[in-house]
Amino acid sequence: MLLRILVLYWSLSSGKVAESTVTPLRYNLTILTHLGGGGAQNRYEGIVSIDFEAKKTTRYIYLNCRDLNMFAEKTWLLRWASGKRISATDIKKNAKKPNEVTVVINLPLRLGETYTMHIFYTGNLNRPQKYGYFAGHYDQTPQIFYALTRLEPDYAPTAFPCFNSPLHRTPFNVTMVHHQKFVALSSMPAIRETPHDEINDYVWTTFMTSPPLATHQIMWALHRLDKVSNSVTATGEKVTIWARWQVKEKFAKAAELTTNLLKNYETLFGLALPNGPDWGGKFDQVVLPGYTELYSGKGMMVYGEEEVGSSQNTLESLEVTLAELVARQWNGLLVSASDWDASYVRDGINNYLAFQVLARDNKGEYNRTFLLTTRLDVLNYDSQTETKALAVDVREIRHNKFRKHKMCLLAHMVKLAIGDKAFFEGLHEFFQRYSGSSASTNQLWEQLQRAARRSHQLPMGVVLTTMMGSWLKQPGYPLLTVLRNNRDNKVTITQSRYYQKKMNIVSKDCWWVPVVYITKNISLAQVEWLGCVNKKAEVLTLNNVVDSNEWLLLNVDAAVPVRVLYDLYNWRLISEALLQDFSQISELSRAQLVDDALNLAWSGQLPYKVVLSVIKYLSKETSIAVWQTAVTNLEKLQSIMRMSTGYRIFKLFMRILIEPSFKANFKPSSGKARTDTASKTTTSPDTQSKPSTGPDTPSLSGIMYRLACQFEVKECLTDAQKQFQKAMDQNSTSSIPEELRETVLCRGIRTGLEYHWLMVRDMFFEAVKEKEKGVLLNSLSCTTEYWAMQKLLGWALDFDKVPKTLTVSLLTAVLRTPLGFYVGNQFLVDKMDDFVRRFTSNDLKSVLSPFINAVTTRDELDALQFLIKKKLKSTTSSSLAAMLEPGSDRLHWRKYNYFDLLNAIKNITVDKDSEISSLWNLA
Repeated sequence: MLLRILVLYWSLSSGKVAESTVTPLRYNLTILTHLGGGGAQNRYEGIVSIDFEAKKTTRYIYLNCRDLNMFAEKTWLLRWASGKRISATDIKKNAKKPNEVTVVINLPLRLGETYTMHIFYTGNLNRPQKYGYFAGHYDQTPQIFYALTRLEPDYAPTAFPCFNSPLHRTPFNVTMVHHQKFVALSSMPAIRETPHDEINDYVWTTFMTSPPLATHQIMWALHRLDKVSNSVTATGEKVTIWARWQVKEKFAKAAELTTNLLKNYETLFGLALPNGPDWGGKFDQVVLPGYTELYSGKGMMVYGEEEVGSSQNTLESLEVTLAELVARQWNGLLVSASDWDASYVRDGINNYLAFQVLARDNKGEYNRTFLLTTRLDVLNYDSQTETKALAVDVREIRHNKFRKHKMCLLAHMVKLAIGDKAFFEGLHEFFQRYSGSSASTNQLWEQLQRAARRSHQLPMGVVLTTMMGSWLKQPGYPLLTVLRNNRDNKVTITQSRYYQKKMNIVSKDCWWVPVVYITKNISLAQVEWLGCVNKKAEVLTLNNVVDSNEWLLLNVDAAVPVRVLYDLYNWRLISEALLQDFSQISELSRAQLVDDALNLAWSGQLPYKVVLSVIKYLSKETSIAVWQTAVTNLEKLQSIMRMSTGYRIFKLFMRILIEPSFKANFKPSSGKARTDTASKTTTSPDTQSKPSTGPDTPSLSGIMYRLACQFEVKECLTDAQKQFQKAMDQNSTSSIPEELRETVLCRGIRTGLEYHWLMVRDMFFEAVKEKEKGVLLNSLSCTTEYWAMQKLLGWALDFDKVPKTLTVSLLTAVLRTPLGFYVGNQFLVDKMDDFVRRFTSNDLKSVLSPFINAVTTRDELDALQFLIKKKLKSTTSSSLAAMLEPGSDRLHWRKYNYFDLLNAIKNITVDKDSEISSLWNLA
């Protein structure tokens, strides 16, 4: 109880919640929406009637309202006890609290009495940021409009005046007045629709009274989508999917999948959702083109068409999206966050739970792939000097994505640290205890801790709230340094903050870290804790855990978002073990070893001679996940090496690394392609024979084929040319397996004739599916013709030719080539004003990232910095430094680590059959 009082006090003092002079009891919302055109035509008028109990005698009522028009003459109260009307004399804005207004009334409220406040207000639907109640549209001719709410985390006051607190739940009565061509939806089912007596072609849609909800949980929408599928859950709830008819097949299974997910989550949590007659009994899903948010509330879910892939794995991609949305029905609706700024914790946990529930249906491989790709993204972003802590609430797309994904990794860490049983028991008890109310993140950690204590999975000295605080309240993550003392049979583990370039400063940050380890002869993972007491890092010493001739492996299966730096002796033992039999180390652990080694070398903390010895075994590796991890890091090196004199020797090393695996998986083109009957796109035979690891995950043969052609393995070049010529003869790419298509077309265009480029260009304009358009567009960037490269870059600013969603991938593909690098940089200088006009500030950061990630010299970085500072005058020094940090890191690597890599490669390529021990002697 004390904790709840403190949370409420903090919320009220933050300026986001109006001073609590009343307790809201019920909201009655009537909204008249004018929708169907641009500008002032997209607007709405509303009347909100709020029943409340007075908590003090006062003439001042503090209300949350922002970006809305309220009028004192149209605001009044009704006292229930006497039926007397009380008028508002003034409405004052609060300069210090922009979310708050003060309604001044002519007679004071009486303590403990009930009143109804009636407020007429107006608002604008044209909100580019897409929050509150906003309008959008799709299809250019004609434009089709929709209106939608997004009230999380604290946007409710921008949609209707309210007492906005995550701690208050009240029933809602919603009535929508709208043109009859629109379908009206809300959190509850519609109970009647009646014609409007005064406005032609308008109707009243009245919805059932909702159960108690917080202000950010109510939802409503107007749309003109089609009902593409429906289903009924085992407990009778109706699931309805609303989407464009053009994507009907894509979402035909959505209702059935939702029904199955609801059942699976009930099993996972051991707790069913409320489903009585007052709960509503329906789930409407609104699928919108061009919408980039995932939003789920009472009775409704909203997501974008693009959230679901367009490949042969469409069904799995759809299931992933739905799994996260359905998880919010428990962790977000049944129990909501008592602190808006901590909503990222819920989102990250739901992201993790989505893959946990899917793993129950034999999708464990996909779960592993997801964890690895998320880890790569988070550890790379979080190792920058300008990164922010998770607890810092910056309403910026990239930071929000980072918060969700890092929190997902932290949920994985907690589950592995306390065990599956305690984790899910703790969640069950949390949902059961706080059902129908809000709870803080600390209350979640405390519930998980109680479950862990019962199962004896958490030492008494470890407190989950303290542990999680060390991860949420400071940026970055730790580097664990492992030193073995074989004479005393001791292992010493210390921590320090990891940066992706070697820093001269000593960080005092520290974390509570579960150290999960195995040895050559101890395959069952052991857990010890590396502490952080009073912001001072402790030292962990392990005694007699490993013999001198055995390897030691920390952070088994990428349990924690950390990097591990071993001493050279242990690296040598691991390298020898991988060469001898890589299967003795699990797939996730191998991927982590490869990723850590390459990143530690990038930051200058591990010699490249050691790293190349560690990854030498890759020529035998059969895991898609491990190879994808390696490729991500090796292509980062390639992007710098290709602009240097050392590129020839780098290519030679890559051929030695990939050629054995390529030849083992290579099947020469037979000229026959297999077509997926659902998507009508071709797939390789290898893809058909292997289990899918997730949406758009390539097969091992596909990965090796791309690398082999990229680094000019003869057999690959010959096969690619043969497939390209056949495709040009048929004027169709259908003969090329889908996962090889971009590689084959790119190689053919690079060595082909002008009319080949024009043929592929025409295919691009005729393509309908966005994924197919992306493949063709990236292939066109492989041209060696100046005029063609100029045309491509011009298309980046023409959304009629290149969809906005493909702009970043086009620029990335262009800047990867030597010609595109120089032409592209000049194009940016000439057209920077056009970029600024056509893209929002958030989109512009993404669009500029390919240019920043292509920087190779100080002059290039300085020129880019000058251009951005000149054209984006609103950019602060700190945000500019954060934006340019990847480019700065590339220059740092080029200056300090380039020759180390080159010398390490020479030691291998001079005699590729040299013994591994010779490399260690040189290290």
